Amino acid sequence: MNLTELLNADMTTLSRWARQGFDWWIGELRTLLPARLMGHAQRLRAFHRLEKNGSIHVSSDPNADTLVLPADMCFVRHLQLPPMSEADLLALVTLDADRIMPVSADEIVVGVRRIGPSVTPGLLDVVAGCLPLSRARSMAAAIEAQGLAPAHIGPLTPDDEQALTFDLAPALRKAGLLPQRPAVARVWWTAAAVLLLINLGIAALREQQQVNQLQDLVTSQSTALGAVRRIEDRLPLGTASIERLRARREKQQPRRTLAVLERVLPQTCWVQRMEWDGAKVRVAGYCAEGANPVAAVKASGAFAFVRASRAESLAQTYSGKPFDFNASLERSSQ
Repeated sequence: MNLTELLNADMTTLSRWARQGFDWWIGELRTLLPARLMGHAQRLRAFHRLEKNGSIHVSSDPNADTLVLPADMCFVRHLQLPPMSEADLLALVTLDADRIMPVSADEIVVGVRRIGPSVTPGLLDVVAGCLPLSRARSMAAAIEAQGLAPAHIGPLTPDDEQALTFDLAPALRKAGLLPQRPAVARVWWTAAAVLLLINLGIAALREQQQVNQLQDLVTSQSTALGAVRRIEDRLPLGTASIERLRARREKQQPRRTLAVLERVLPQTCWVQRMEWDGAKVRVAGYCAEGANPVAAVKASGAFAFVRASRAESLAQTYSGKPFDFNASLERSSQ
């Protein structure tokens, strides 16, 4: 079908196509249900029975909607086919009925039933059966005479008398031998389809709302996130500055300098004044006769560039011999 055929079709054709599409959609919905639920729903509690003489034994249960055929009236084949819906399986078997069934495809009506996964991976076990068209016509006449409208028609399974081997009703309706099913089932399936679409729409809407809320949250936190990222970018620079400051403090602490001076100066020297600018130190004081603090500091190796601050000789006082020298802290002792 293309757009030209769709535009040129009359209302009868369009309604038929719409009905076929709707039936396909209902079939797809059926495949979404668990197989055990579908099997439970199809189990027979009351049914009409077609006798071998062509008469129908009508069930006393008014809810009976199935007509059971004698098993020897139908031809049955067990097949392995690719996974697909029962409607597609019916179309496939009907198309290839000349090869599958022992009679011509023009002389039979076909029914199928999916059994389950086959022992062959990727295939389904399928039961396919057919009823000669002459018997189908006589059966349809008997059904009409009794005023019945069965929803399902077929023989019972050999091992279970509460389930059909296959269902011939869809093929009989397609052939015009049975009236179409009441609209009640279609209404319920339409409601199920509408509810499914509503649920999908609500799920999509909620998902979009959650995405929008997440986007709003990200937008509201963008300022704080930018500040955090700027802080993270500054952390390496701050860490480097802290390391440099720590190294400088460890190297140039005044207490460390005093401790070194106390260690390297002779015991007969005492410091009167010390000037420290972080890089250089100037020490002045007095020492006993014979002590040489400048030479002692130079010999210790604790300071660099040790030299006397005054070239002229200093007068000795009663306190001792004065000394005054400068030194660099570039190579302070540990």
